[in-house]
Amino acid sequence: MASRASKGFICTRCAYRSSNSRAPFSTSSKLRQQQHDKSERPQLPPTSGYARLTNRSLISISGVDSTSFLQGMITQNMLMGKEPVRAPRRTGSYSAFLNSQGRVLHDVFIYPITKGSLGHTNDSTDEAAWLIEVDKSEVTNLMKHLKKHKLRAKLTLRALEEGEQSVWAAWNESAGKPRWAAYNLESDFPSELSDNGLVVVGCVDTRAPGFGTRYVTPGAEDLQVHLPEESQLQGSEVGLETYKLRRILHGVAEGQQEIIRESSLPMECNMDVTRAIDFRKGCYVGQELTIRTHHTGVVRKRMLPVQLFGVDEDSTFSSALNYDASKDIPQPPTGANISRVGTRKGRSAGKFISSVGNVGLALCRLEMMTDISLTGESSQYNPSQEFQIAWDADLAVGSTSSGAVKIKAIVPSWLREHIVASTTRNVSSARARENDEGLRARELVERLDDEEAEETK
Repeated sequence: MASRASKGFICTRCAYRSSNSRAPFSTSSKLRQQQHDKSERPQLPPTSGYARLTNRSLISISGVDSTSFLQGMITQNMLMGKEPVRAPRRTGSYSAFLNSQGRVLHDVFIYPITKGSLGHTNDSTDEAAWLIEVDKSEVTNLMKHLKKHKLRAKLTLRALEEGEQSVWAAWNESAGKPRWAAYNLESDFPSELSDNGLVVVGCVDTRAPGFGTRYVTPGAEDLQVHLPEESQLQGSEVGLETYKLRRILHGVAEGQQEIIRESSLPMECNMDVTRAIDFRKGCYVGQELTIRTHHTGVVRKRMLPVQLFGVDEDSTFSSALNYDASKDIPQPPTGANISRVGTRKGRSAGKFISSVGNVGLALCRLEMMTDISLTGESSQYNPSQEFQIAWDADLAVGSTSSGAVKIKAIVPSWLREHIVASTTRNVSSARARENDEGLRARELVERLDDEEAEETK
């Protein structure tokens, strides 16, 4: 296919054309060209499959104080049951570490390890052990964070070596599993999961309905090796980029390239919806702002899946994500501002996060980019209004050209249901508080009147 350069036509978008066009004026690096090569873009994820998550690493934490230590550090509840009988949870779960300002440091999965699990052979009945799954590039930072708060706690921390254990994501959309679930793959029964005594641990991934299951296996062998015949997974292994595409299509952010460290608020990343936060547990680092926002605040920005369009396309008609591997769309840089089309100045509508082809994730202002009203009053949303991302050359990694794309936010049905229910509850609570305040004010006035009447007698 002839390139546009051969026809004498050059525009800013052409600098991001894939290597199929062979544009002689493109200055993109080889890595950038490979990322945008149509032939290398992932196809739609299969309905059933699994992926080795080489972008995730593991930290082990064990010792008599490990459970109470994590209880004071993460957003998830490590203790189950009611007082006074409470025991460490036996289920894996999605969670997060926050800083003292309530900003996300790390999004993690926590897995309980019992005797026999993944080679754990400690016979002590009172020594708990856990695995923390974290972004691979953040292992050093998380280890520093844990050691800073360890003080005199009786526990041992260790970052696992590469290949020592493997992290997997698996899914089967045709299995008809429950919409939301969070249970452990019981490690007390190794015969159900493995014939070699090295037990698989994991949990259901609650970040989106039917999103799949998380597994941790010993060694670097294929996941199927550790599962008995009756538990064999459907589908075949897919690459990490295909898994990322599936995450984006489900509106799921992961890792600190998407959940920006010390910048993102947990509820803006939908962690309240995905059961990463237990609002009934005791104190933990960053709890104050999180619990106050939950009870009295309004979450005006949310992480949403977005559709990307060319600057000459109409983006108003789109109502659902439509991934097209053959579509050539420039990829905006992470953190680029989203603004209204046709306006030079004005309030930012959100921040772009990441993308694969013509779909991506963005932190969006709900009342600007979607039809959701958070306060029960009129919002700023206009269905005919289009939004765009425009960036300068110095922001585009690997390119000397500026660019622009249009962007459309899509609200998943499960997230919409949660936001609408929360909005209704908040509006009702606000009205109830107003009524209570009005009643107390009237009672105060009446009491003052009575006191004045008594004084004049």
